[in-house]
Amino acid sequence: MQTFNIQIKRYQQSDASVWDAFVDTAKNSSFLFKRAYMDYHAHRFEDFSLMIFENEKLIAIFPANRKENVLYSHQGLTYGSLLIPKGVSQRLVLTIFDELKAFLKPLGFEKIYYKLVPAIYHNYPCEEDLYALFRNDARLVAQGCSTTICIQKPNNSSRLKRVLKRAEKYNLRYEEHPNVNEFWPIIEENRMRKRNIVPVHSRDEINLLQSSFPQNIRSIAVYANDKIVAGGVVYLVNDVAHLQYASASPEGEKIHAGDFLYDVFIHKLFSDYRYFDFGISTEDNGHFLNNGLIAHKEEFGGHTVVYDHYEMCV
Repeated sequence: MQTFNIQIKRYQQSDASVWDAFVDTAKNSSFLFKRAYMDYHAHRFEDFSLMIFENEKLIAIFPANRKENVLYSHQGLTYGSLLIPKGVSQRLVLTIFDELKAFLKPLGFEKIYYKLVPAIYHNYPCEEDLYALFRNDARLVAQGCSTTICIQKPNNSSRLKRVLKRAEKYNLRYEEHPNVNEFWPIIEENRMRKRNIVPVHSRDEINLLQSSFPQNIRSIAVYANDKIVAGGVVYLVNDVAHLQYASASPEGEKIHAGDFLYDVFIHKLFSDYRYFDFGISTEDNGHFLNNGLIAHKEEFGGHTVVYDHYEMCV
């Protein structure tokens, strides 16, 4: 039986171009794993990303950071699995997990906190790591409940059917922007008013990311009689349009400007994508479901996709 010669090294800045080129080849890739995205908040985390080689050929990377004695799938990212290309076998992934634990233990690590990339974001079937987690007695510790629409399937949402009448009645229109400046105050005020939280990104951070990834991060504002009443930010990852931020002003809520914005995303701007992912409606590692929030998303024809987090001993 074939044996594998695995080497693991810690990522360094000088590896950036090699890292980014590998991200482009991975079955479970995302622009979120490019170093320009990961490193915008490098000051908040102790990066401990890893590069895995087999006979000196790069075969996997793991976006990660260290916090005390735990290696985390990078905490600045929504997900962050072991990234692998086509051609890496299940046996090889099992060996990588064994070697990963052997590499980490002498460095004082006791656990790995592992966030799976949801299957809808995969370029090809890619659950070799999920099986490896099972084989290593990993424990499911968190599960985010997201709501996703299959754009290419007929969507009979009665809520979206009412959009055209409202758009005409209130003279709604949309514009795409190169940054979030025009509508970011609506995002901030809405989150504080409804949930007493601030956005994960600051205005400057999201503008920096959009300027770095203009094809992947899109900002759209909704106007009623030339006044901005809603806005949203969408991340485009492979076949998925993911709703990163969306809010309407109190005035916009009264005229359903948010519904108009979703219709623009689903039926106009991103209609060629396979999925539209509204994002999670859970808190407390999935133990609390915001019933009102998820019911609102389901009215548009969405169905549940989970974001799983595992914990594994080294």
